[in-house]
Order: sequence, then structure tokens, then C-alpha cells
Amino acid sequence: MSLGPIPRRLKRWIYFWTPVVWLVLELIMYPKDRPVSSGFVNVMGGFVDPHVGAYPAWLLWLAALALIVVGVLQLRGRDKSRSSRMPLVILAMAAVCVVWACAQMSFTQFDLGGRHSGYSWLSQAVLVVLAAALVWVWAAEHYERAGLLIWNTREVWRLYRASWQGILGLGILLFFTAMALLAPFIVSHAWLSPNAQVSQMSFAPPSLRPYLLWLGSDEQGLSVFAEFVWSCRISLFVGLLATLITTVWGAGAGIFTGYYGGRLGEVGMRIVDVFLVLPWLPFAMVLAAAWGQNYGIIILVIAFTSWAGTARVVRAGVLSVKELPFVERARAIGSGDFHIMRKHILTNVMPLIFANAVLTVAIAVFAETTLSFLGLGDPLNFSWGTMLEHVFNAGGTEVPSATAYLLAPGIAVVLLVLAFNLMGTAFDEVLDPKLRRREESGGKINFRDDMPAPGTLAGAGAFGGGGSSAVYTPGQQTDDAMPDFDKPAGGTIGRPEGGGWVGGHIEDDEQGGEE
Repeated sequence: MSLGPIPRRLKRWIYFWTPVVWLVLELIMYPKDRPVSSGFVNVMGGFVDPHVGAYPAWLLWLAALALIVVGVLQLRGRDKSRSSRMPLVILAMAAVCVVWACAQMSFTQFDLGGRHSGYSWLSQAVLVVLAAALVWVWAAEHYERAGLLIWNTREVWRLYRASWQGILGLGILLFFTAMALLAPFIVSHAWLSPNAQVSQMSFAPPSLRPYLLWLGSDEQGLSVFAEFVWSCRISLFVGLLATLITTVWGAGAGIFTGYYGGRLGEVGMRIVDVFLVLPWLPFAMVLAAAWGQNYGIIILVIAFTSWAGTARVVRAGVLSVKELPFVERARAIGSGDFHIMRKHILTNVMPLIFANAVLTVAIAVFAETTLSFLGLGDPLNFSWGTMLEHVFNAGGTEVPSATAYLLAPGIAVVLLVLAFNLMGTAFDEVLDPKLRRREESGGKINFRDDMPAPGTLAGAGAFGGGGSSAVYTPGQQTDDAMPDFDKPAGGTIGRPEGGGWVGGHIEDDEQGGEE
């Protein structure tokens, strides 16, 4: 396989995002007892602490198995006349996960739940570097698609930042994300201990000094500010992870039922309808009470009760995509169902899935707050819902000095849910050209020569002449979607790196698309 020039902008992204991803992963599991006041050396030592990267061994084995499967499929599916380094990098990542998991288990007498190896932070750093190398190799081997990815991303960001709602929502989200990641540096987790009173009186009023009393104290004299900061981490973590499970589960069900249709699709949709008509709150309360009260169970409960809405939305998008001409051509040349769903259906409904996922995060955060407020949260950890439960049970609603204790978590939940809703609205306008033009034209859709014709999807046609407001989300194009093999798949797009064809490469699909 011939290697092409990697876009300079993509190189800069790799150089920037690799240390950022490493830092975020470090901060997620950074020790909870090393605040800034403990000294510079102690703070820096936290980045090589054995607790950093201490994931359960079973999770590492699962990741290694998934990487091995992907690497083997890459080796089997590649063209014999081409050589690719991507399978080697993927298998190297799998090897790191295997060594990492074995080290975790050796310290806990081969327990699959083992977490400590002493050098988990090093294994995590190596894995992040290998992931960056994988992106680099992919960009070198698919430089035309890498250039198209750069162009699309810049256009999406340009349109997104033009929306004041999107920027406001993003700003609120970044504020709470920074608070969650930097919680160990802001206030030590030790201040959440029942014996760490900062006031001798219950519901002490807010005070500027010390900073632990910025929001006053709770009924036990504990710092409300410390509880508020650490609750942000739990609420965000539960919301994001539950959304990930909900999106994968719901999108898979929506694509499956929408593509196959018939009796199989009808049976699948009747199952979805059952989950849609069930009363959410009583159903979630029953599951949380039956399965247990910890945040792992809460995440599963939220995902189990929220996936049906995602499945219904995705299915509607699949029903319109599967009737388009390029899907019919794929079937005509003998492409398999899995190939069509992965290469054509999924890539065209991905913007819909992404925009829906942003809105689902708000639902998940609110669901966790509701369950915790009703006493079904994790009793060993604080979340904003747990704080509201405590202040109501202690009678803080009738104490004027507890106003900050009551308002802080409530306002935080409202702001976080509002942020995701604002971002979801902005992404809807960015990723849906028809909705964006309806917004700009005051409700009337004007189709021009530089936009898709009615009934077609953005990205399903040519890439040239899209105008300055066009955003394309095409995914990989194969010869079953575009029969003109000798011509580029569109016009020219000038890149800042020096121009050239972007999106003109078409991968030959002579094997009929079966994978």
C-alpha cells in the first residue's frame, strides 16, 4: 500500500490530543488524597501512583480480546497486493493489554478483579502512544480520507461555533468537566469523611474563610463545598457511561430492526415498544432496588430503561437510508448484509446517532439525580442527587442558613442538563443541512444547486461544489456505491496543506463486499 502525505493539521491534532488524552486518563484515577497544598513533589508523584490506571483485570482481558479480533479481521480482509501496518499496531496494543492484565492478576493471586500491578500508569501511557501511532498509520495509508476528515471536522466546528447555544452549552460542560477532573487538586477526598467536620454547628452559613465553608456545612458539620466538587465527578461519570451503553445498544437495535424489516423487524420493534410504554421511574426504582445500590448497577439501570428511544430514532433514519440507490447497488453486486449495514447504513445515520447521544446524556444525568434523591443511589459515594436527599431528610429546607446547601446541587443539575440540551440543539442544526437552512430562511427550505436534492442525504453524493456552508458525512465509499472507478468521487477541495483531491479515492470492492 502506497503511503501518502499526512495532512499537517492532522499531525498537529495528534501531537496535541495524545498528551491531552493521557492527562485525562491520569486524572480520572488520580489519588484522592494529594491536593495542591500537599506540595509539588507529592502532587507530581500522584501521576505514577499504583492506583493510576488500575482497571480490573477482566476489563483488560476483554479489551485485549476485542483488539485481537479486530487485528485478525484486518489481516484477513486486506488486499494481498497491499501491505498495511495497522494490524501490527492493533496486535501490539492487544499485547500491552495482555501483559497489563497478567501483571494486575499476579499481584492479587490471579483474581480477575485484580487492580494493582505497580506500573499500571506505564502500561496506560504505552497504550495511549500506540493508539496515536495507529491514527498516524491510518492517515498515512488512507491520506485522501484523512484529508476529507480534516475538512469535515473544520466545517462542523465552524458551523457549531456560530451557534450561541452550542458555545454556551460547551462552556458550561467544560466548566463542570474541569471541576470533575481537578477535584483531587481542589479539595482532598478526606474532607468527606464523617469525622472531618469543618464546623461545630449544623448547617453553618457560607463563609469566605476557610474555603471549605464557601457553601456552608451540612447537618453533620461537613464541608458542602467538598461534597459538591466530588459529586460532580460521580454525576458526570454515570451520565456519560450510561449514555455510551444506551447509544451502542439502542443504535444496534435500531439498525437491525430498520434494515431487515419484515417479521424480524416487527418482533424487534414490538420489544422496543414494550420498553417505551413502561413507566420509567417505577421500572427504574424496581430494578435499582432488586439489583443493588452502587453506581455500576445505577448505570445499567439507566441504560436498560433508556435504550428504546434511541432505537426508535435510529430505526426511522435507517428506513430512509436503506431505500437510496447506493444501497440497492450494493445489494445488486452481492454485498452482504453486515457489509451494507457497517459501510453504508451506519455511516449515513452516524450524525443522527451522535446528536441523539448528546441529548441522552442530559436524560442520564437527570435519571441518576432522581434515583439518588429517592434513596436508591450509592450510599458510599456522593452525587448531586445524594446531596439533595441528605438536605431534605435533615430538614434543611426549613433552615435559612442551608440555602446554599440546597441550591448548589440543584442549580448544578439544571445547568448540566441545560448544557447538553443546548449542545444537542446546535448539533442538530450543524449535522442536518435541511434544518440549518430552514433556520436561516425563517422556516422555508430553499434548495440550491450547491445542496443535496430533496430525498437525498448530505454526503451520499458528490463532494464538489458544496459551498461554504456544506457539511458532508460520507464515510467510506466503495465501488458498490459509485460505479465510475476511473473518476474521482467528486470535485476538488482545496486543503490548507497544499490542495489536491480529497474524497476521490474509491476502494475496489471486487470481493463482493463480504467481510
